[in-house]
Amino acid sequence: MNFYINGEEPAIKGKVCRGFYLIQHQEGESITDQANVAFFKFDGHWIKLHFDDEIIFWRGSESPSEPVNDRLSTCLVLLNLCEFKGVIGHRLNDIEYGSEEEHVWAKLEFSSGQTLLFKHHAHDDYTTVNC
Repeated sequence: MNFYINGEEPAIKGKVCRGFYLIQHQEGESITDQANVAFFKFDGHWIKLHFDDEIIFWRGSESPSEPVNDRLSTCLVLLNLCEFKGVIGHRLNDIEYGSEEEHVWAKLEFSSGQTLLFKHHAHDDYTTVNC
């Protein structure tokens, strides 16, 4: 599987991360999409990272807000990670991209040594994040 970047990678390498949120998709008591959208704040501006099929999207964004849901059986939830150790208050050193048979990924490496690996499973349409 190949990957494609839609939008320009933001000029955030070397900048300090000041905010981090995830929007997760839940069905019943299960998290079915751990990182549907990731939001980061650098230099006072919010950006979002998300995936669709083999496409990696970067976009500017407003401050993340709580999603509005109309049922309990399936919903989107905003997860505030603004105290996440190793990410908040640390410089972003590098961003790498890649793909394997059934997924594409983006890896963010911070000056603390912390790494966030976002892996989108294209055929099942969900994204995981590993630290």
